[in-house]
Amino acid sequence: MNEVVPFLEMPKQVRHDTLFEVKKIGIKYCGGCNPSYERVEIVQRAQSQFNHQFVFVHRDQQDIDGMILMSGCPKACSAQDLCRTINHFSVTGENDFESLMDWLKLLADIKGEE
Repeated sequence: MNEVVPFLEMPKQVRHDTLFEVKKIGIKYCGGCNPSYERVEIVQRAQSQFNHQFVFVHRDQQDIDGMILMSGCPKACSAQDLCRTINHFSVTGENDFESLMDWLKLLADIKGEE
């Protein structure tokens, strides 16, 4: 099944007001066989809150700074075949949104200090 990521591929960008790089976050969706929530909506909400700090790209992009695993249910299929060396956060339902926001804030702080 082909994955559709509703975000345009974008190169790393620099905010001219603060002169730091916008970080790339890869998005990996499960196959969508039994979604219990709108996975794309969660990603869009996250993107709207961090649009100046992160750009959300397809999971196969080079040099990503983190990965969001979007599974439609608690089975968490999107975590299969994951390179465990990459910083990642797994979402299995709408209840994970606030924790995802906390993770992204932490990732922004960590990456901003490098």
